[in-house]
Amino acid sequence: EDEFVAEILKDQPFIPSYFGFNVDLNREGAENVQSAKFRVPLKLNVENIEDEFLVVDTRNEQLYKKSHLPYSINIMARSESDKFETWLGAIIEPEEQFYLVLESIDKLEEILERVAKIGYEKQLKGIFTLSEEVSGSSEKFDILAFDKNKEDYTIVDIRNTSEVSEGKIFENAYHIPLNDLRNNLGDLPKDKPMVVHCAGGYRSAAGSSILENEINEVPVFDLSEDVKKYSS
Repeated sequence: EDEFVAEILKDQPFIPSYFGFNVDLNREGAENVQSAKFRVPLKLNVENIEDEFLVVDTRNEQLYKKSHLPYSINIMARSESDKFETWLGAIIEPEEQFYLVLESIDKLEEILERVAKIGYEKQLKGIFTLSEEVSGSSEKFDILAFDKNKEDYTIVDIRNTSEVSEGKIFENAYHIPLNDLRNNLGDLPKDKPMVVHCAGGYRSAAGSSILENEINEVPVFDLSEDVKKYSS
């Protein structure tokens, strides 16, 4: 039996944190979703926040890198093709409270519905749109400097284990899957600038923002879609 289970589960994708949470939620029964969604406070043109709750910023990476709030993680929800629910439920723990940043008020209903699909609506402390005065920004990445001197960077590969088993993109990269990244930052050396990559650019936006929050010793960069130049 043990061998059979091991074979069936071999190379399966990771199980997001919210899976077990949703099983228990379904057993117990959820409260009225519509009521829960619209109890969440909404604030427009926010410049800063005074507490240290995590912020999930759903905007596209260009807007995020230009300006964002402290303690932000960039989990993009640009369209239905973005796996926003999966990564929200993989990065944010069940019952962990967080704020949500929208690109515009027009996205409110859509994003709230996607949060509620995984039962996370009661974890929301508030929903914001941002003022143009928000000052936080990400380091600008010099792809030409990286291309010429990759050994001057710590490269962090946040793809799933099954993807990495098929081959590394950068031989000396450190591998920590995105869903484990928040809990394993101590495994990374902090003597060189860091470059985060995934397979196509979506996950590295989240991964680089996680490292930005926690690592002050060196700059953190997002390889983003430029990774495709090295993996093709």
